[in-house]
Amino acid sequence: MIEAEPGTRKPRIGLSGKLLLLTIVFVMVAEIMIYVPTVANFRLNWLNDRLAAAHTAALVLDAAPSGMVPESLANQILRSIGAYAVAMKMGNQRRLLAASNMPTSIAQDIDMRNLTWWKSIVDAFDTLLMCKPGDNIRVVGAAPMGGDFLEIILDEVPMCKAMWTFSVNILLLSLALSCITAMLVFLALHYLFVRPMWRITRNMVAFRADPENPSRVISESGRRDEIGTAEEELGAMQRELASMLHQQSRLAALGLAVSKINHDLRNLLASAQLFSDQLSTSPDPKVQRFAPKLMHAL
Repeated sequence: MIEAEPGTRKPRIGLSGKLLLLTIVFVMVAEIMIYVPTVANFRLNWLNDRLAAAHTAALVLDAAPSGMVPESLANQILRSIGAYAVAMKMGNQRRLLAASNMPTSIAQDIDMRNLTWWKSIVDAFDTLLMCKPGDNIRVVGAAPMGGDFLEIILDEVPMCKAMWTFSVNILLLSLALSCITAMLVFLALHYLFVRPMWRITRNMVAFRADPENPSRVISESGRRDEIGTAEEELGAMQRELASMLHQQSRLAALGLAVSKINHDLRNLLASAQLFSDQLSTSPDPKVQRFAPKLMHAL
């Protein structure tokens, strides 16, 4: 891990953590988009199963002569369907095939013959969120034997409980899939992108601390993708910068040496100049003859 320099704020969540959180969020969003039509389809299947059972019961009840079906058998058929009543309309006649404990009110009518997908979704969430004990629904579907329609009256609470159980199972499955998918995506992206980025970042920090050290230049991994290109360009830039800094250091050292030599020569020449000035005032003929040459040489 890269240690934060004094005075800098260390990030609370690193790139890996953000990647993991985003992956979980995106997977959960996808699961929600799948769940919405799925729970609506579950509700339709639940109602179609009841209609299919009522369809079979209607064949049995209609085959018997009027009033010949025992009440106990009719109640047993209704309990197997989970309905309070089964009725069928043929032509202008609407016949009540069986009934038991008829409710006094109906909370909702559902016609399975012309139900749109959008209304199915809205009705599904209305059932999940607004259902309460005592709510009953009237479901209309296709009738056997050429009838106009078959209708059954059901208690909405069992369907609501089944939908909540289905929703909880979907939620648990979604969480499990989200965690597994997030971990797989996280591990793949961690080894493909995050670790190389950590390596490049650590190298940049180390190179900044000592740019003239050749060992701080990044070693290329040989990858043939964008990260490999970034490593190659970073290595070339670091080598050029290290060479430039090394050259500037040599020029600075050379300038310092020239300055010191210039200073020393100035001191020597100043002393010699003073000495030659004193010699020029000497009355000795030999000194007078050589003094101008000495001053010219200086």
